[in-house]
Amino acid sequence: MKFLWKNQTTFIVISVGATLSLKDFLTFPVMAGENGGGAFLLLYSFFLILLGLPLLMSEFMLGRLTRKNLVDGLANLAAEHNASIYWRIVGILALLAGFLILSSYSVVSGWSLAYFVKTGLGVYSGATPDGVNALFKNFRSNSESMMLWHTLFVILIVSIGSQGLKEGLQRIFIILVPTMAILLLIGLVYAFYSSGMIDSINYILYPDLSRVDSNMPLLALQRAFFTLALGLGVMVIYGAYLDEEVSIGYVSAQIIVIDLLFSIFTGLAINALVFSANLTPALDDELAFRVLPVIFGSFEYGSLFGALFYLLLTLAAVTTAVAIFEALITCYKLKFKRTRIQAATQIGLAVWVFGLGTIFSYSLWNDSGFTMTLYFGDDAYRVVNEAGFHDVIIYLSSHIVQPLVALFIALFVGWILPRSVSYDALDLPNRKLFEIWNFTIRYVTPILVFIVILSTLGLVSDT
Repeated sequence: MKFLWKNQTTFIVISVGATLSLKDFLTFPVMAGENGGGAFLLLYSFFLILLGLPLLMSEFMLGRLTRKNLVDGLANLAAEHNASIYWRIVGILALLAGFLILSSYSVVSGWSLAYFVKTGLGVYSGATPDGVNALFKNFRSNSESMMLWHTLFVILIVSIGSQGLKEGLQRIFIILVPTMAILLLIGLVYAFYSSGMIDSINYILYPDLSRVDSNMPLLALQRAFFTLALGLGVMVIYGAYLDEEVSIGYVSAQIIVIDLLFSIFTGLAINALVFSANLTPALDDELAFRVLPVIFGSFEYGSLFGALFYLLLTLAAVTTAVAIFEALITCYKLKFKRTRIQAATQIGLAVWVFGLGTIFSYSLWNDSGFTMTLYFGDDAYRVVNEAGFHDVIIYLSSHIVQPLVALFIALFVGWILPRSVSYDALDLPNRKLFEIWNFTIRYVTPILVFIVILSTLGLVSDT
């Protein structure tokens, strides 16, 4: 292993970048507010520690222990400890999930890129809610327009991924993640002087038990799992380049805390703007592409701050996409003996082609009957009776395969990998901390991940 991350701080920054997805900016602020505010945050933080931390440590450990990707790492460890050779299938499933997620994610990320440009040009200045809604519907139904922004986003991640770990991912992330923090700080300052900041603080931070129901723990559990990019092989790859002297437990805890703070501060800023405009917070594309353009279009310097917000969204999308892309590149170039540039280009082309399905599901196939009945878990907040191609892809990859991979990782680390190997690999400060981690990853984490699977399938809910 020739390459290692420059230092511990670099590793934390890069890993944080992988965890900051569009969901953190578009779903969490409303999910937290609508489900008890501070009460949700407390339970969410609890699950981050109980579920997220042991799994994150496990993936980092597998990477550093094997210095390989998840496929080859599990295969080698299984062979070394007389386990089934079929454990490598877990790594293959992780790659499949990552590819499917990335193909769809790149399309939606292209929307952020498009709105960054359009908002900066003042397209939404003075626009009415009906006008913004009409513009978004026209944009999403225009295959050529969506294809353009999808293409630009794929080119962007291919250009980063093809540069290598040192010149590409490491160098870019050291710039992008601090830039995201600065943009978030600017947004917080901007929102602080709005009339809705007090309402936002109460909405996000005040424990409102009247908004708590029996489904809230499931939502907190789901969000705690999905926010850390677990079950995709990403953190295994990152751990493979981690110096032996770095404490896995310490950096994992730091990553979780930073990700949580990003989510909270983003929620405070976004909801403050929404409340100041006397509007209601909304989820996902409703918030980003229907509500916020109206707000930015009505504020002084709204075009400038709106452009900065969509730049923040785009950077969050880039850091997550590049992380998934890296896991795919690493496996592909080793398996098929390709150079990094060849691997990045070929995978990027495949992602672009498969992403067309998502584009067409919003346009050409929207009224074609190309649908199926699916139940989405509460993370998506909806039941889909006529799910299109995009919904199917997300359902299969994110809601089924990703948590299933995480479950098998927990089982492998907890029950197949010898305790002595885990103890030496983690190198925690004392034996007691290791025993706590070991008990959690063996008994608690698998149960919680299984509940995540059941809930996303709609088999566990408040109804």
